[in-house]
Amino acid sequence: MLFSFLSYFFPSENKKYTNVSAQEKNPNSQKVLEDAIFGTHGVLLQDFTLFHRTTALSIDLLIFLPHYGLYLGEKIAWKRSELKGASIERSSQKNKKISTSNLESTQKILQQKLEDVLSFDSTQIERFFWMEHLSEAEFDGLDSSFHKLLPKKRLLFSDDSIQNIQDKLTSLGTYQETPYSKLKVIGSLSAHTLLLPTTAEPFGAFLNKEQQTFLDAPLTQSTLILGGEYASGRSTVIVRKILQILLNNSYAKIIIITPTLLNGETLRQELIMLADFAVVYLDSSRLQFLSPSKLYSSIHPDMLPSDFSHIVCDDIQLLDMTSFLTSTNVKGKSIILSGPIRDEDTAHYILKQPYRKPNIHSIHFSHTKGALYALLSGLRNHLELLSSSPVMIILPNETLLDEYKNAIDEYLHLESRILKTSFSLQYKSLESITLSTLELISALSVSHCYLINLDPNHPLYPLALSRASESVTIISEDLH
Repeated sequence: MLFSFLSYFFPSENKKYTNVSAQEKNPNSQKVLEDAIFGTHGVLLQDFTLFHRTTALSIDLLIFLPHYGLYLGEKIAWKRSELKGASIERSSQKNKKISTSNLESTQKILQQKLEDVLSFDSTQIERFFWMEHLSEAEFDGLDSSFHKLLPKKRLLFSDDSIQNIQDKLTSLGTYQETPYSKLKVIGSLSAHTLLLPTTAEPFGAFLNKEQQTFLDAPLTQSTLILGGEYASGRSTVIVRKILQILLNNSYAKIIIITPTLLNGETLRQELIMLADFAVVYLDSSRLQFLSPSKLYSSIHPDMLPSDFSHIVCDDIQLLDMTSFLTSTNVKGKSIILSGPIRDEDTAHYILKQPYRKPNIHSIHFSHTKGALYALLSGLRNHLELLSSSPVMIILPNETLLDEYKNAIDEYLHLESRILKTSFSLQYKSLESITLSTLELISALSVSHCYLINLDPNHPLYPLALSRASESVTIISEDLH
């Protein structure tokens, strides 16, 4: 119950008020309430859980009206037959104080959540009660003690029309000429399901329909598969799914398997950033990250602790999961797999809408100048224009990494970084120029990429194109 003070009242007769069964509920009343809110371009959240720091606050009803702000509501499932001949009074002054304190603390948490996410907030908050199964006439026929304790102007009845509901709600609040932002208000309350803020969208953005559908997918003792092209936002949604599991299940222990240490560290950083942005407590002791010793190597079930409940595997195309998924150690566990899967028969959910699409321009150089010469010239011009912009150079094989690094460092008088399987952000940081092969760039994102003599038919070629947020330069030597 959101407004706990009713629990401190008792009837003068020895009478119990029971909840109404699902069969007795009034579906028409429910639809009228929904239509009333949607008709004002508002948002209706039912049985909403507000997460703030270490608190999980259950709210029966939460309504957002753009020109009025927020309305906190409590469902009251009383029936007229239960209340016949009853009266109600406060149990004691002591309990009155307790109930007022609880009511105030509930609203304070809600306001504090908005302020913590938005930094500054002035959203109005009003309170109301929804009598799901009690009509206005039935309420009028109750003992006067009910009327004293429940102000009628704050009550929505089961027989209220759409217009009545809208009029009651708007009469409680103060009209604001400039509407409140749905993204800022509702988004702040559900910040753990937002995309993180970007330069273009400082308050973040709501998940799209495909992403939200996956986030809402129930976890069972079976495998949940998320597919999608590179840059479709798979890892972004996986991070939110992990945080959602931790917030909703206090007993969950999750193993996160990634093809490289850097991949796992990137997911960990995104989790920390999301929890910080959403102002929720992230219990890192319930998370364990695991990466194989080298790419495509098998994950042995014996590597797993015995008390885990969920397994999350990102970029499964770079992992050998065959024996792992069929072992008895993982039987009965909730498993989430993510990878560039396009087959709808294989993946339960597929993200088809691009999350990050770079503005690619292509430059082809002839063999007479050579790829390395063309790269060095391009890098000098690039760094002069965008000195602080990170750059990644992707080469076709490991044997070229040292040669290109030495040439770049000597020509540009700087220290570039070679990305290897064992690279960890715990001991090193990525330099302004990073060199890598295709297999190691998963989870990375930079402003600009140079692709050197890569085979366009390579299965990871789309991954290389997706690592840049702004632009890609393709350098290929014409050997004919």
